Amino acid sequence: MSVEKSESLTLNENLLSSLLSTLDEDIFFAELGGFLHTLVGSDSTSIYIVKEDLSAELVSINGEVLKSKSHIAKGEGPVGHIIRTKRPYFSNNAQRDPVFMHKLSENVQSELCVPVSHEGIVIGSVHFQNTNAEKSFSREHINQVLEILNFVKKPLSNMKMYLAAKHLNQSLQKQVEVKEKELREKSRSVTMNDSFKIEEKPIMGKSPAMKEALHLADKAAAGNINVLLTGEAGCGKEMISRRIHCRGHRAEAAFISIDCEAYHELQLEEEIFGKEIRDGKEHHVKPGMLELAQNGTIFISNISSLSIHLQSKLNLFIQDKLAFRVGGQVPYKADVRIISSTRRDLTAMVSDGLFREDLFYSLSTIKINVPSLKNRKEDVIELAMFFLNHKRKVEEQKSFSPGALKALEEYTWPGNVRELQNVVERAYILSDNRIVEKDHLSEQVTTIQIPQEEVDETEAELYKFSQMTLDELERRHICMTLDHLSGNKTKTAKVLGITVKTLYNKLHSYGLIEAKEAQ
Repeated sequence: MSVEKSESLTLNENLLSSLLSTLDEDIFFAELGGFLHTLVGSDSTSIYIVKEDLSAELVSINGEVLKSKSHIAKGEGPVGHIIRTKRPYFSNNAQRDPVFMHKLSENVQSELCVPVSHEGIVIGSVHFQNTNAEKSFSREHINQVLEILNFVKKPLSNMKMYLAAKHLNQSLQKQVEVKEKELREKSRSVTMNDSFKIEEKPIMGKSPAMKEALHLADKAAAGNINVLLTGEAGCGKEMISRRIHCRGHRAEAAFISIDCEAYHELQLEEEIFGKEIRDGKEHHVKPGMLELAQNGTIFISNISSLSIHLQSKLNLFIQDKLAFRVGGQVPYKADVRIISSTRRDLTAMVSDGLFREDLFYSLSTIKINVPSLKNRKEDVIELAMFFLNHKRKVEEQKSFSPGALKALEEYTWPGNVRELQNVVERAYILSDNRIVEKDHLSEQVTTIQIPQEEVDETEAELYKFSQMTLDELERRHICMTLDHLSGNKTKTAKVLGITVKTLYNKLHSYGLIEAKEAQ
């Protein structure tokens, strides 16, 4: 064996040994490219790896691994030609050759391309380039390269088998991660929906006005239309909305409520419609209540506080079932029933241009007026007894004294059911025994309220009072107050801001009581 052949065999064996110990694809082809670069003696030697979509990636130049890899689109340039034909190709006049007349081959005078194949599939491409016009390629160069590629088939096969197993493992891992993510999202969705599920709470009331409201609510529950609830604050509009949801076909889905007066405009928009944040590659989505209430119900209280901008956006959703998150470009769909409430006159707001007419009609397919407590006096005692002992053990339950019941019935309840509940729960705590007395009720409940019509009559008599002397005016005022309080001198003195003794002395001076009573 000649010295030249012996040296060549040693180099080949060294290459084989090096490649057999290499399983990293980039390093494998870099070492192969460095060996071939020396063997052929070209000005430049590049190796491309073929991707699954038949595009290519430059991984090595002259035996060096590239940190920043460039990509070649499918079918583009000499690489695309080699992938397509699966055959070696060379040209010593690259500038005029249609295969090499490409921007990647500028200033190249001659070029040789050889495919790297594994089991009949092109997995890479080796490109030898000369910028020196005096250098050229021949069929002998092709044979040299093919001989080396044939010599390294075993390490190439080992590397591809390893990579195939690695890619399979990565693919399976990715599938597992996708499934786990789906399960987490599904679990979170189920948990989220469960957290928004509600149960119907009993609504007390036997008055005709309340019976009518509940009748309309049950009619509305049977359908799928939007409902507008009107009435004073604290009269039970949210309770009615819950009843509609729980008695309808959406009962198993979420029920979410939001108060328009609790947020400023941007916060309210984000809460209802959601928000998207894009920070470079990161994309964060905060779902809005319309998404969270999917297939369920959203209760929007104080809808009259909605800005014109949000009115337009909500109306678009009602019409098209499409909504845009704040910061989002793509709309999403949601199937949600809307129940809204207001204590203001929306009809007047529409006339004044403060509320969109189309939205008003979209929201009020059925309009239910929830009566205030002053218009359902028959329900006060029933409600009071319910709040007094709700969820309490038998041994913890209490009852009202007759005086307390009378005070509860006579009070006008400007805060409606919510105020009644607060007053009763406070009285329960203040009562040390099984009976809640009148004194345990709030001062505003026990203070005598003079009806407005009587106040008006009193004001009409002010002119007559102006004709009296100060003593006459004082006497009349004391007598009227005493008469109004049914002769109760203690209360009269309290209302007048004087002591009981002073009141008795004045009544004696008016000749209304005996001297001994004034003592």
